[in-house]
Order: sequence, then structure tokens, then C-alpha cells
Amino acid sequence: MTDWLSGPASLGKVRSLTRISTDDGFIATLAIDHPENYLAMLDPDWRRVTSAQATRSKLELIAALAPHASAFLVDPLWSLAQGIATGVIPAGTGIITGIESLSYQPDGGFGTATAVRDRWTVEKIKTLGADAVKMVVWWRPDADDADEIRAVVSRLVADCERHQIPLVVEPLWYPAEGQDPASEAARAERQETLVGAAREFVGLGIDVLKSEFPGDLVIGPEGVTGEQSGTDAARAIDAACAGTPWVMLSGSGTYDVFRRQLEIVARAGACGFMAGRAIWTGAVGGPEEERVEAVQRCRDRLDESVATLRAHGRPWRQVPTVDEVAQSLTAGWHERYLESS
Repeated sequence: MTDWLSGPASLGKVRSLTRISTDDGFIATLAIDHPENYLAMLDPDWRRVTSAQATRSKLELIAALAPHASAFLVDPLWSLAQGIATGVIPAGTGIITGIESLSYQPDGGFGTATAVRDRWTVEKIKTLGADAVKMVVWWRPDADDADEIRAVVSRLVADCERHQIPLVVEPLWYPAEGQDPASEAARAERQETLVGAAREFVGLGIDVLKSEFPGDLVIGPEGVTGEQSGTDAARAIDAACAGTPWVMLSGSGTYDVFRRQLEIVARAGACGFMAGRAIWTGAVGGPEEERVEAVQRCRDRLDESVATLRAHGRPWRQVPTVDEVAQSLTAGWHERYLESS
């Protein structure tokens, strides 16, 4: 019988996961939490972009696309508080925000240090009314900081359980020093690492896994390559999740590639996506008439992605019957709620 009173299926988290999902249980999230690389779309010299400019751009995008997404992944700098204060994030749309300290440079460079943002806590995120906490971890199980990352995630798991808010963990593979990421050995290692990360972090008690596509899918003039390998790895991730919901991120690839990847992971058991640039590239910066045209493409892409999930994916949970709930949540449940956690 489901334990509704504590643990991963507890009522507070169920309610939050419901808010970030479609009515039929698919997580269709538009990610606009990008930092410097987003600013660079507004001005090549991203340091000249003001906080107000960034906020106006992000809220414009949210307002245009809100009816087509079940949730938004927003940043704590320019779009979380601002989206709540203005009501641009609709009451019926879920809110996810990151707790990590993360910096993507416009030139494509990045740091691989995993850290929680200073003075930003699960308690604050929950108090603001957000529905889920997202944590990016730069993950190599052979790295010197692997045990430290496990400890960080374990603390977040406990904190999110205490505050009854789901924790989404996003493990990102990166090449070792001197390793060619395009080599066959590196591609195989990345795939193995992503499958292992699912097992690792689900084992620590996370609520949702946000995974990269676990393969190297290429769409070219001669057809598609890497499909079978990606399919096998996606199925391995689903097995490693063992019932914990998982979604796919879009990365920096094109929409055509993302669309094919999404169908593969949906067929493997994924319940959703948290996608950014593959959806909204072209709708940020540039002349207004081009942005208007790009926004319509974004709407179409979101609608098509949700249709893919409904056709091939698996909802994040099977909704119980009234009889099951009536038998398990009897009078007095509120007295026992969270007492065992």
C-alpha cells in the first residue's frame, strides 16, 4: 500500500509534481534559467545587459509560451520572483528553480565545480511557492569531488523531504583532462556514466532525474546514426530509475535532433522533458518581427513535444482509485503526516 504520509510518494511532493505536470501526468517544462549565454543573445557583449533587460526578455517569453508548457524552469536572478510578482507565470503553471551556483559562458566554456548558490536554500524556494528544486551536478564517479557531490545531494534530499518539495537532479558528464570528448572511448564512457548516475542518485533518494540524452544521435543527409545505441542506454536509465520519474534535457542541439531524442526516451519510459534552446532559439534577441515568428515556432514545438510524450511516454505515476485512497488515508491521517520522516 502506498505510504502517503512520508517518503518519496508523500502528499506534499505529490501535489508539487502534479502542479508541474500536464493533467495526464507528463512533465512538459520550458527551461529559461540560462545565465550568461542567455544575455549574449540580447547583446554580444553580455556584460552590458541590465537586470531589467534580462527580466523583460524572459517574462516576455514566459507570457507568450505559458499556455503550452506545464511548468517553467526559471532562474533566481531575473525570472523567478519577477514571474511571481507580475503574475506572468500563471497560477496553473508549475515553477521549478535551480539551487546550484552555475555559470555557462557565452563562448561555450563552463566550470565543473558543483556547488549550492550562496544564501539560497530549499526553505526559501519552498516559501516562495515554487514546486520543485533543481540541482545540477558535474558528474564523474572517478573525480576527486565525487564523494562530496554525493554528500551535497544527500543533504538536499533530506532538506527537500523536510520541506516537502521534490528534488530534481541533473547529472552532467564532462571529459577528463586531456580527454577528447568526440572519441569513441569518451562517448562510451559518457553513456556509461549517465546510466550509472541514474542508479547513483536515485539510490540517494532524489524525486526526479533530469538526464542528458544518453547517446550520440546524428541526423544527416544519409539518415540517422546512433539511434539503437541511444535506445539501449535510455532503457538502461529507465531500469536504473526503478520507477522514479525521469525527464530529458535538450542541451544545445537543434530541435530536429531533440524531437527524435524525445521519442526515443519516451518509448523507453521517460515522463517528460525540461528543454530550453532547442525549443526557443530564435525567440530571444533580434528584430521584433523575427521574434514573433520564432515564438509561433516555439508554440508548435512545445505542442508537438507534448504530443510525443502522450503517444509514447509513461506518466510519472499511476493515479490511484478513490477506493484505494479511501482505504489508505483514513480519518486521523493528518496526525501522522510526516511523523516518521
